[in-house]
Amino acid sequence: MADELNAATEVKRTADGVQRLADQLHETLVALAANLVPFPYFLGSTEVRAIEAEPGGVERADRGCIVVCDDGEMYEFIMKVQQGDLFDGGMGRDDSVKKVEMRPEDYIPYAYHAIKEIGALIDEQKTRAKKYSW
Repeated sequence: MADELNAATEVKRTADGVQRLADQLHETLVALAANLVPFPYFLGSTEVRAIEAEPGGVERADRGCIVVCDDGEMYEFIMKVQQGDLFDGGMGRDDSVKKVEMRPEDYIPYAYHAIKEIGALIDEQKTRAKKYSW
């Protein structure tokens, strides 16, 4: 009985640790996103500012492309191609995002990848700023 109680306690402790890590990554992601100015448009969109958060190898059939937007939150990117007038090239695009809720164990790889991507873009901006500063 004591072993079962210890195992249950250890499982709970581990789950709590995963939740804490997800919360910490979320805080970091929100802070980094606020520091990336301007936040880039996603895939040639003129409507959605986002960075891909897909970590690779974690694809799920029930979700589209997961992105992080300038508020540091995760969204599913939705691109609709619409037939337009012949005068505007014949095609139109309607881009949007839909907020995604994830369990901590799903959120962690996405957040980690997004943090790396945003960090690299911030470093790139700093390098460019130094290069062109007087």
